[in-house]
Amino acid sequence: MDQKQSGAAKVMAVLDVLGSADPAEFPHGPTAADVARLLGRERSVVSRQLRSLLETGLVSRTPAGHYTLSWRLYGLAIRAGDRLLTRAAVPLMFRLTALVRERSYLTVLSGGEVLTVHSESSHRPGEAAGWAGRTVPVNCCASGMALLLDHDDEHIVDIVRRGPNGIGPRETQDYLARVRAARRSGFAVADRIFGPELVGIGAAVRDRAGQIVAAVNLSGPGPRVEPQLQAFAGQLLSTVRGLQRAVEPRAGVPA
Repeated sequence: MDQKQSGAAKVMAVLDVLGSADPAEFPHGPTAADVARLLGRERSVVSRQLRSLLETGLVSRTPAGHYTLSWRLYGLAIRAGDRLLTRAAVPLMFRLTALVRERSYLTVLSGGEVLTVHSESSHRPGEAAGWAGRTVPVNCCASGMALLLDHDDEHIVDIVRRGPNGIGPRETQDYLARVRAARRSGFAVADRIFGPELVGIGAAVRDRAGQIVAAVNLSGPGPRVEPQLQAFAGQLLSTVRGLQRAVEPRAGVPA
């Protein structure tokens, strides 16, 4: 049993290295030699561990031999780690959607994008689409702004300008201005960024330590959302506060 635990701990250390690798130093992910050096282990041992992880689909490897955590691992983590969060969010989001009569979403930051883990439909004509299980760039939605509230501006710029969906300097400055406004008000507004007629409102969900772990947002056609923006934001913030209370460890109950 001890050997199994020791082996699991060693594999976990490899995953930790891949998950925390500095993107500036390892833009394509570390190699087996890099991981071995960072862990102070024999390269042959680390190579075998990486091969096993590759076979299970928990890591990915580029043709040049660079390793990164896989989307499958992100999916497993979301299903396991956020089960309590999702379970608590469902009735609260159902109530929110019934009140504002627009679609609501529970989202998390995954691989630099926004992943929707749950969505409640208003069943109204013209409502925003459901995106459960799908990702969108952080630069095109209110939940992306909410999820990045605690990041410094330099890191936000790096994220929103990265990759094929990155935005230009002018759009980046506008995005930063919206994030700064959200820091002051407690909620983010995406005005026709995702679609030509959609307005979204997003708020961050924090854990007991104050860290942002998710965001709740609602989205709908501008003519319906804009006149009710402040009222909708109030309902959204109330939902987020309720969700934070629901997942906070209670006295005598294991976290």
